[in-house]
Amino acid sequence: MKHEAKKSRVWGALLTLGLVVMTIVLFARNGRTSGDRGPAAISGEFHGPFAINKDLISAQIGAQIRNNQFPQAVDLSLDGGTQHAKIGYTLDQSSQEWMEKTIGQYKPDYAAFVAMDARTGRILSLVSFSASEPNATNLTMRATFPAASIFKVVTASAALDLDKAKPETVVPFNGANHTLYKKNVEDTRVNRWTRMMTMKEAFARSVNVFFGKLGLFIVGPQSLKQYAERYMFNQPIHSDFPVEMGHTHIDPADPWSVVQAASGFTRDTTMSPLQGALMAAAVANDGVMMEPYIVDSLIDDKGIKMYEGVPRQASVVIEPGAAVELRKLFNETVRSGTGRKSFRKTVRHSTFDDVEFGGKTGSLTGLNPAGKCDWFVGYARYNGERIAVAGLTVNEKKWKVKSSMLANLFFTHYLKEEMAANKRKSRSVVAN
Repeated sequence: MKHEAKKSRVWGALLTLGLVVMTIVLFARNGRTSGDRGPAAISGEFHGPFAINKDLISAQIGAQIRNNQFPQAVDLSLDGGTQHAKIGYTLDQSSQEWMEKTIGQYKPDYAAFVAMDARTGRILSLVSFSASEPNATNLTMRATFPAASIFKVVTASAALDLDKAKPETVVPFNGANHTLYKKNVEDTRVNRWTRMMTMKEAFARSVNVFFGKLGLFIVGPQSLKQYAERYMFNQPIHSDFPVEMGHTHIDPADPWSVVQAASGFTRDTTMSPLQGALMAAAVANDGVMMEPYIVDSLIDDKGIKMYEGVPRQASVVIEPGAAVELRKLFNETVRSGTGRKSFRKTVRHSTFDDVEFGGKTGSLTGLNPAGKCDWFVGYARYNGERIAVAGLTVNEKKWKVKSSMLANLFFTHYLKEEMAANKRKSRSVVAN
């Protein structure tokens, strides 16, 4: 009992110290706080006389998409009647089919992949596969997977957006990269075993103790919780197909819950692959998160467009300047960090000299489904394009394919097709 009381006093003192540091930084910034940046639509949906919106579409075809089906038509229930309509999807058909084939060849126990246009929210690819459970519901929409180190994106975003840290900020720590022990968080003394690492390097290597300390002592529990909500944890994701809500548990009265959440070393934080793609998209899109949508149009039997899917802003997650700094961390991950093996050749290939790649990896054993969850969320920015992806594989016993490799394969395929199409357009313009 005495030992537990002493531990509680230590945690209380550490939390107080962290809050003091946070207050000093905020005071230096003229009282700026992490105020809410709520949803703001930048463009309305095309309703016409039919009053069709994403909620109605989700209610009509959501069950089929959840069962890995993309119906070509739908009978809409409108004003007590039924209206037949042909469905046009946002999917890039070539990429969709190519990713389905590619993932199928590896035969992972479970896999999910999402690609989207970060500027608009258009879903380009939505692939779900399971060798262990062929009839599993669409994994891209399920939020039963531990977010693992992907949550470090939230912690880094809060630190950068609040000017509490920079990519070059050093946080001393003891311990290995991928473990998390209370003694290494509690002990603030610098000794011969203490490691000095910048946030950019710690993000790229996914160092748990670094981000646990960053979240507890520098960002603070309240700010961490607020930025988690901006990235759609504990928040509903509005879309034209049903997506489960991701969850996280951050209790300001429980410092260890803050440390675990900030580092991603907990099963209490879960998310869907679709949410992972949204997170990467916000980083790629200068801090602006767009609502995801998969239905491009609904056209009736007479050829009249009843509905048109259009971009809608979900929220501003971080400021543009913070997004620039955050992308430095993402870029370091694919160049020298945990994503380097999958992206080594791609980032150095002359074909992609004008492409900026970035990403974040994560891994943790999950329970539903049971197995080691392997994550990659990232983006490719080029010529004004912003393509974001999220890949997830769950392996029960043996690794079949890394999610970072799936992302790399998608980017190389998609970008080469885009570049070839642009060349054809240029030749056509010259010819005319």
